[in-house]
Formats: sequence, C-alpha cells, structure tokens
Amino acid sequence: MSWFEKVNLESCDTCGDWKCPECGSCLCSLSKKEQKIAIAYMATYENLLKEITGQSYDFTRHRKVLVGLKVRRNSLVRPEVKK
Repeated sequence: MSWFEKVNLESCDTCGDWKCPECGSCLCSLSKKEQKIAIAYMATYENLLKEITGQSYDFTRHRKVLVGLKVRRNSLVRPEVKK
C-alpha cells in the first residue's frame, strides 16, 4: 500500500496494467467487482485530469479488461469533458 513511480515497470500482457514492483500484482489480481471499482476510479481521475490540465489517461492499455467487464470506453468519459 504505497505509491510507486511508473518508470521502468513491467506491464501485464493480459490486462495492460503496471505490475506492482513489490508484489507483482496488477488488475488481473483483482476480482471482477474490484476491477470495476479500479476502472471507475481511473475514469474519475481521467475526467479530473482533462478538466484541469487537458491531458488524458491512456485507457487503451486496459482494453482487454474493459472488454471482459463489458464496459464501453465512451461511457467512462463525461460528455462535457470529451470535447
């Protein structure tokens, strides 16, 4: 339960998430319910990031997880932020 820099980290071939440098966990280590919570949190962060800085989070790396959860990418971004 600590922050880590996403520099020189290995990403998971299955879910696209970065593997924790301490335990090697990624989104694959979570249940479907926990994955939904994590993706919702990332989407909330992305919307805030876009509003404040105009930058966006790269959700393409989590495409397989989104498909597995039956979540459409467009449903994660608020309409007023998409512009």
